Amino acid sequence: MSPKTAMRGDVALAHGALAAGVSLVTGYPGSPATGVFDALLELASPEEAYIHWAPNEKVAMEMAMGASLAGQRALVVLKSVGLNIALDPLATFSYSGCFGGLVIMVGDDPQGWSSQNEQDSRWLARVAELPVFEPTGVEQAAGLMAQAFAWSEARQLPIIVRITTSLSLDRAPVEAPWELPAPMGIFVRKRGRWVVLPDNVVKRRRTLHRHLRELAQDIELSPYDRAAGQGPLGVLAVGHTFTKLRRLLGDDAPLSTLGLSSAWPLPEEGLARWLAPLERLLVIEEGGAFVEQELRALIQRRGLALQVLGRMDRTMPEEGELGNDALAGGLHALAPSLALPPTVEERRAMPSKTPLCQGCGYQPVMEALVAEMEARGGRSRHIVIGETGCMVRGDLPPLELFDVKYSLGASLGLGLGLVLAGAHGRAQPRVVALVGDSALFHTNLNALPQIMQAGAPLTVIVLDNRVTALTGGQAHPGTPQDERGEERAGADIAAVLRAFGAEPALVSPQDPEGLRKALAAALAAPGPAFVLADVPCVRYPTGA
Repeated sequence: MSPKTAMRGDVALAHGALAAGVSLVTGYPGSPATGVFDALLELASPEEAYIHWAPNEKVAMEMAMGASLAGQRALVVLKSVGLNIALDPLATFSYSGCFGGLVIMVGDDPQGWSSQNEQDSRWLARVAELPVFEPTGVEQAAGLMAQAFAWSEARQLPIIVRITTSLSLDRAPVEAPWELPAPMGIFVRKRGRWVVLPDNVVKRRRTLHRHLRELAQDIELSPYDRAAGQGPLGVLAVGHTFTKLRRLLGDDAPLSTLGLSSAWPLPEEGLARWLAPLERLLVIEEGGAFVEQELRALIQRRGLALQVLGRMDRTMPEEGELGNDALAGGLHALAPSLALPPTVEERRAMPSKTPLCQGCGYQPVMEALVAEMEARGGRSRHIVIGETGCMVRGDLPPLELFDVKYSLGASLGLGLGLVLAGAHGRAQPRVVALVGDSALFHTNLNALPQIMQAGAPLTVIVLDNRVTALTGGQAHPGTPQDERGEERAGADIAAVLRAFGAEPALVSPQDPEGLRKALAAALAAPGPAFVLADVPCVRYPTGA
């Protein structure tokens, strides 16, 4: 990487991880985080780093934790809702801390461009009591990523680096990050060091809090927090909102501005000095009032006299991504006389609103399902559950297929609950659960034993295109090529289902009559019925 190379934000973050000497990269695909993983695949050879998508985020986190305990540096790449899955091991791992540097790069998705919610993952970071940093611009993304590994290793703390879609897609010149010395690369064998049990929880948490205080001192002079301007009116912009602010204001606005990358813990001493001369402050951040709440508490503790505007008083909208209109509205509330240029909002297409690819095998399977449901009394006699993946396009007109849809890996558990609810009441419609192949391996497998034990009359249709297509064609356990395109033996979904006691009907859109008969039988079966549809992806073809 040459000095001041222009690149996208996700690529800059990948360069930072490589400069830090990361040797294991794992996670689960999901926008806006996937681009970092894909960039690492392009930049790093197999000898430099083991780069592998895990079946789900919990497994990814545990893999990275194991690598860290072995003295290597590890990166977990996941999106906002993925941190929910990974939180279980992470909330305990924070108590023992790490050895080799461990960074969790979380892509949050305000506006829900490609997500089922627009959660602010920083609240989960507080649950695990782990630090959160947010690059204020692409130009510092590589350096901050490398620095996060250094902080992690020095303070034995996993570090969360949070980005949003806007930073991932933005472009700017990026300075080459500094390279860290090689990691220790050994497992430290010390009695009880990596064992977290009820009898040492309080001691471990006390150590965690000490490490957090030490890190808070480290970041007091962080070069990644950027102050500019002066005057009694201030704007504190967290993460990439600082870049948005600068582009809207220009360089000569009569305001005191601070771009804050240290989202938690806050550099309280430096912030108190910056806040002291202000009369009014506008806080802008993507997500909830996370930093704003901490700032209000700091202002109260320090006895500072200034008015704070932000999401908590609805000066800034509580929902959606912060665009130019929202920023201009907040700035007008702060400084009514401030002249701003006309605003132009960026328009992006939501993946879930894009129709299925021409020739996609999902379409004829879904159409055949609709036809068979109509033949068996109509849609009102059936409840159709979908989930995250390409199948979400089945909910677009004209099919409008789903009655229920929540998160990835939820369809079988939801379906079982719906069926069991009807077992003790009046007759329920037939429940049909659509499952993607990647989603099956992610967490749907967990519901299979109970479905079979209950003998639940649930129709399960697995759409197997042998790839995680919606997020860019990434590999999963059933994909017959790995992340670098090398041939391997993919897990056989039919064999997996049989291991749980199911006997799937194997179908293909190429055999419409066989597809129709299999769906008709599955909708009429007295117990659980499985249909496994072979629907190779036309956009990301893989071997059979």
